[in-house]
Amino acid sequence: MSNFDTTNGNINIDDQVIVGYITEEIYKIKGVSRMISSISDSFSKNIFGRDNGMNGVRIIRDDNNITINIHIIVYYGFNIPQVSYEIQSAIKNSIENLTGLTVDAVNISVEGIDQENS
Repeated sequence: MSNFDTTNGNINIDDQVIVGYITEEIYKIKGVSRMISSISDSFSKNIFGRDNGMNGVRIIRDDNNITINIHIIVYYGFNIPQVSYEIQSAIKNSIENLTGLTVDAVNISVEGIDQENS
């Protein structure tokens, strides 16, 4: 959770809010099939019954600086570096503008490819 002190009080931004913004931005990018949980998230969900609700997004915080790790599947035939760059740019701009946080990095892990439905 991010905390900001203002002259009028405190503002707290939960990670789920940030994940919501990230998800909206990712699905605007042409070539993205879906987001998937990382192996460790899947392990926790399957073995321990814990679901963190982050759906392929991990946020690492250092005060008001964040690093975002994203796991995605792309559609076959799309340029993976280009899709990844578009995701990185869109998320960095969106999160910084909407939350006031500084995004240090947006790391993309492409976990596979899907065929696009015709």
